[in-house]
Amino acid sequence: MKRLAKSGFTLIELLVVLVVIGILVGLILPNTLRAIQAANEKECASNLRAIDTAAQLCYTQRRSWADCDTIAELLTPVGGGTPYLDQPPVCPFGVAYAMGGNNTIGWSSGKAAHFATWPPAGTRHVGL
Repeated sequence: MKRLAKSGFTLIELLVVLVVIGILVGLILPNTLRAIQAANEKECASNLRAIDTAAQLCYTQRRSWADCDTIAELLTPVGGGTPYLDQPPVCPFGVAYAMGGNNTIGWSSGKAAHFATWPPAGTRHVGL
């Protein structure tokens, strides 16, 4: 009697493949999540810098911190004119951007709500 050759995989072969795939996912996923977190931090820091730059530009042109104390005023300046921000910045962490300061010392974005320590650990700054 001739035996017919079966085509396909055995259960053991399928389990080995699944284990190998599981190990690869386990190795890759943490690094991917760290990269996403780092990208979100960079995006958030970039948005904060854009807000601070827009506030400084607003003050330079208007010479009044009262006209530059909210993000809405940076998007639609009092009395018309060119907006200092093209579009409202969106935080990737879901925290709303807010301005902090007063009309004497000036206004800037609130960094404490977005980062536990500012600047973020591991960043290098020009001139330091």
